[in-house]
Amino acid sequence: MANKPALHWLLPAVLLFSVRFSAFGADTSGNLITNGGFEAGMQIWKGDGKIVLLPDGNRVCEIDASKSRMKDLKQEFHLKQLQQVEVVFRARSIKYTGPGLRISIHQIGGGSMIYNKDLPADGSWGHIRIVYTRAGGNIDTRELNIATLIGTGQVQIDDVEVREPSKVVENQPPEPATPATPVPAATPAPPAKPVPPVAVVKPPAPPVAPPPSTPAPQPSPSVPVGTFGSLQQILSSAPPEILQKIQNEATAAEGKAELDKYFSANIKGKPARLQVHIDQNRLELREKQRFLIHVTDHPATTWNARKLDAWMWIKFPEESVPADERIGAGTEPTLSGVIVRCQVAKGGQFHLDVDLGQTKLEGP
Repeated sequence: MANKPALHWLLPAVLLFSVRFSAFGADTSGNLITNGGFEAGMQIWKGDGKIVLLPDGNRVCEIDASKSRMKDLKQEFHLKQLQQVEVVFRARSIKYTGPGLRISIHQIGGGSMIYNKDLPADGSWGHIRIVYTRAGGNIDTRELNIATLIGTGQVQIDDVEVREPSKVVENQPPEPATPATPVPAATPAPPAKPVPPVAVVKPPAPPVAPPPSTPAPQPSPSVPVGTFGSLQQILSSAPPEILQKIQNEATAAEGKAELDKYFSANIKGKPARLQVHIDQNRLELREKQRFLIHVTDHPATTWNARKLDAWMWIKFPEESVPADERIGAGTEPTLSGVIVRCQVAKGGQFHLDVDLGQTKLEGP
């Protein structure tokens, strides 16, 4: 009889490969996100998150909020010709104080859709759900970005899914401490997450570094309560439905009008303390104590994958007009004052037009 190949080692090897491939996050049930439950740590994900092992053995991603910039967690995915998808995940705050989460879906080489969501005030798990509709074009690559808005404390994220709407399992309430009542047969239950063995030791969090194309953000000076600390914070304060209109060419004009109206009612007259990078100083347009400068928001934040910038008229009191070189191109001063005008640019690429009165130069 011919010798048959020994299968006693082949089967375990195949099983081991299958288990490891599944743990890495490969999904056969329609989830376009890889490693959405963080069983494989931060594999595939980029950004500011770190893995935390909960007492029940579950691994979640934790983001430390910042007072100077939004912290985020992101991953690219492919729509696979789908025209609409739903993004669902769980999130909770750990002594977090801030406006909540900003979820954005960015089209590579194009614009972004932005959604702001609150978190439960009691620290319980909240179920976040948004619907994203494809705006057109042949490119199906997108980037999901989940960010904490400016604040303090931590936010934990888990069970991230991007699916065709008809394939999304309805959100269930947070898991109780006691055994849950059996789910009726008519309601599909979410797939169970594998729990790591007790012997598994929490791996050290991988070092977090900003993407190569983005400079590391610089620390922002402390900002008093009620004072705007960056251009991004001014923009982020607007209702998300207005920001969505701005990014859609078909509704951009309507969005601009609504955003300008919002700025006039809510931003004008408010104090600001802005650390900026001056890209250009139009000294030929100087009017006594009044200067026109082009600035980039600092610390570095992005709008549609580029730094947020603005043209600013800054007016100093007569007795405190700085020397021209102190606000020349390439300097990074801190400007404080009162916002006397704020509106969206009338043409060209998106930026803000801001006038700052009673300006004081605090450095360098």
